[in-house]
Amino acid sequence: MRFVPVKTAQQQSALLMHRGRELLVRQRTMLANALRGHLAEFGLIAAQGLHKVAGLIAIVRDDKDERVPSMARQVSQLIALALHQRRADRLDHAIAGS
Repeated sequence: MRFVPVKTAQQQSALLMHRGRELLVRQRTMLANALRGHLAEFGLIAAQGLHKVAGLIAIVRDDKDERVPSMARQVSQLIALALHQRRADRLDHAIAGS
């Protein structure tokens, strides 16, 4: 029988921070891809990459832009808001500071 060394609270916390960041990055990627995919259904195309989605977010936020129907705009704005919160970036700063 092998024993696994017990991690300190600090080691476990650091591991949790890295795992949490990975999760948030995956979610951010999923949100960006969802926004790109949904708006492509209306003929609004953006290249891959998080920074390329900014143009789509601007379209979604512009209530006067009639290329996105109202119902689709509501959902798209929620996705854009989640992308705007940049939760993974906050953990990047915390990891860099530790």
